[in-house]
Amino acid sequence: MESECITLSKKQQRRAEILNRVLSGKITRDEAEALLELSCRQLSRVLNGYKVEGLPSLVHGNAGKVPANKTRPESVAAIVALADKDGKYHGFNVCHMHDLLADNEAIALGRSTLDRLLRDNNIISRQSPKKQVRRQRRERSSAEGMMLQIDGSPHDWLEGRGPNMSLVGAVDDATGSITYGVFRPTEDQAGYLMMLRGIATTRGLPESVYHDRHTILRSPKEPTIDDELAGIEPQSQFQRVLGELGITSIPAHSPQAKGRVERLWGILQDRLVKEMRLEGIHSIEQANAFLPGFILRYNKRFAKEPQDPQSAWVKLRPRTDLAYYFSAKKTRVVRADHTISWLGKTLEILPDSRTENVKHSETASVFN
Repeated sequence: MESECITLSKKQQRRAEILNRVLSGKITRDEAEALLELSCRQLSRVLNGYKVEGLPSLVHGNAGKVPANKTRPESVAAIVALADKDGKYHGFNVCHMHDLLADNEAIALGRSTLDRLLRDNNIISRQSPKKQVRRQRRERSSAEGMMLQIDGSPHDWLEGRGPNMSLVGAVDDATGSITYGVFRPTEDQAGYLMMLRGIATTRGLPESVYHDRHTILRSPKEPTIDDELAGIEPQSQFQRVLGELGITSIPAHSPQAKGRVERLWGILQDRLVKEMRLEGIHSIEQANAFLPGFILRYNKRFAKEPQDPQSAWVKLRPRTDLAYYFSAKKTRVVRADHTISWLGKTLEILPDSRTENVKHSETASVFN
């Protein structure tokens, strides 16, 4: 008996997993209806087909079949010959050629089909003209601390005199002042957490943070079925810290959207680079020691007064555990013998009133 090979898309694989969970009793039919976005009647039809046919029931009946309305090969060859560089319709636009093929050559097909055939055979360019993007100017936030724009800028800050570095910084949207800056060997998670902790301890917590879609700042993962059932969205460590502190995370859709911090890098790559050259700075330690004084001079020269003099900064509560909040955390399952696995090691948790009946551990800090 010949075995049948079935190829499933990601969507079909997800549907099969959900149906298997329903049949095994791991999730209810109501949960499956919500996950698959099906009605009760539709789910029953899909389940019945899956019980009888198995995986083939998830594949559309027309998959792998030649469409009945497919353009005949001889027609495609005739069109290519007419539209090619030696053909009589060479250089005609698609709409014009579509009309002439129907009137003069008795070749009737859709305009979009003709367009696709010409592109597939490299007769016309696949690259469509870029549409002009019209951007609406966004006014500054009214009060200091309402929004911070953050970013990292890898650059040859020392002009070859020292190692490559990345400047991680934040600019206040209302005033344009530099709120924080630190040089790091690379744009990394520790640098962003260090920045957020430095701002929180010197200024307070901002209402929101505007940032790009770097994976450090925003998780690229799609929620699993278990995440969807629990109502959990995948988060990066930085997203989690913002959420715990009550700070709104706003991802930008383009570099232009966070233009103030992008323009800041252009200024600093001119002024800061030259001033560090004058000082003969050649290491990351010297650069970080020089940076606070430069920021004070920059803010005195370029910062603007906010529209609303009432600051929006939120001060940290007294005795806030900084190491707990400004850290990366991982979740581990507590085994029956009160141990967890961490970085290839087995760690024992001494039983007490807090852990006697716990099945899952709280998150463990890996950055202080």
